[in-house]
Amino acid sequence: MMADAKALMFTPYARRPGQKRSAGPQLGLRPIDAADWLIESREREGRLAEKARLMAHSRSLVFQALPGSEAAQAEALAMICGHLGIPCPAIESSVALDAAARLVEEDLCLLALTDGHYRLTAASVASPSYWRLADKIGKELLDIHDPVPALRDRIGAPMRRFFENLPAGRIFMRGNWFIHASSALFRLPEDLRPPCAGEPFAVERLFLRCERQTLRRLPRSGAVLFTIRVYVDPLAALAERPDLATEMHAALRDDEWAAAVKLREVLAWRDPMLAWLASCR
Repeated sequence: MMADAKALMFTPYARRPGQKRSAGPQLGLRPIDAADWLIESREREGRLAEKARLMAHSRSLVFQALPGSEAAQAEALAMICGHLGIPCPAIESSVALDAAARLVEEDLCLLALTDGHYRLTAASVASPSYWRLADKIGKELLDIHDPVPALRDRIGAPMRRFFENLPAGRIFMRGNWFIHASSALFRLPEDLRPPCAGEPFAVERLFLRCERQTLRRLPRSGAVLFTIRVYVDPLAALAERPDLATEMHAALRDDEWAAAVKLREVLAWRDPMLAWLASCR
């Protein structure tokens, strides 16, 4: 059944009015109001239930925290409870970020300045995109994203400057996107299964995975709270949105970096995907 194109609520692959398309990785950050920080959608109940299920059965895959992250975890929990207008629960500070993540649809990551570098010190991630949290915890900002091609060279320095200069009291948002061959939110590295050679293109098997990411400084600890809200929609929904099909076609046609990274699971289907997108315009 065709997806409702109106459900495409977050489309980071589309340019904003007046924005030029740039090749390669971009920070793409813009400030947002505090009222728009976290998402409360009609999917909230289901998302929280799935988080609780994962945390009950695979907690070490979802939550990791390093010693020394307790103060930032407790501060993040208090900030989220304040935003939601609810009392802050009394809970051990060593698992406070886990408790905070059970209250919101977003995944939560804390990056703290350690030995001159921002490192991932605590995280609750129920929607990984073919990566494992245990492989990322404790890593420096850019090492977290390896082996994304060109990211270190192209935006490594601007990313570090942003983290160093991010003021408390301001919130920034950016978007990220991929095309997956699965609608599942929780995807570990071993779940990455490209189509077999010669397998015919089938748009019904493809899904747009879009991530709404925010960054906010915690004023007392100085750590940066990074939130990720994932949206998954069938790629076939673009048949009803020729404007977005045009944007996606341009992103994948002219940018080899985007194609390699965004289509990593289905890169072999790039050409027929471009032909299908062109037919939707």
